[in-house]
Order: sequence, then structure tokens, then C-alpha cells
Amino acid sequence: MEIRNLTPHILNLISVDGSTVNIQPSGTVARVSAKTETVGNVNGIAVTKSVFGDVIDLPAAVDGVVLVVSRMVKDRVADRADVMVPGAPVRNADGQIIGANGLSL
Repeated sequence: MEIRNLTPHILNLISVDGSTVNIQPSGTVARVSAKTETVGNVNGIAVTKSVFGDVIDLPAAVDGVVLVVSRMVKDRVADRADVMVPGAPVRNADGQIIGANGLSL
């Protein structure tokens, strides 16, 4: 099965056997469109809110291909079994994230 990384980051996925599989970004980043609206101000400081729209740059499903995206994208297309996110973070002794424990739906 092909794993296609639709994030802008290298994915370091920890396999069942404990080895790390590095998946390079594909060059396409699936994302959720967003715009910012000003809703008021506090002491002259603008207060805004983000309004999220459609998913963009997410390819159609292809047999044998898993697409790895951000959680925000996955939540928008929850019914797509071919779309996954990195699993739980794996940290080193200093608390830095060094990878993800597999993939998650």
C-alpha cells in the first residue's frame, strides 16, 4: 500500500516492529480553507474569529493509496477510510516529538 503525505512535514511513523518509516511530503498539502472575520474589539484591539470552509487539494480516493493529512482535514472528511492522520506522538527523553505511533483514523 502506498502512503502519500499531504502535510508539509516529513512524517516519522513508528512501525509495529519499532522501526521508523520516514515519509517525505508529496508536494501537495491538503488543507481546510479559512478566512478571518473581525467581530469586535477590546480596548481598541481587534477581536477576530476564523471561519473554516471546504477542504482543498485533497485527491479523490485511489485503490491502494492512503492519504495522510492534518486532523482538521480528516475531521472534515471523516467518512473517507483512505484518509488518515499521524498516530499518537512519540517523544524522546527531552519531551521533543520524534515521530508518531503509526496512523490513525
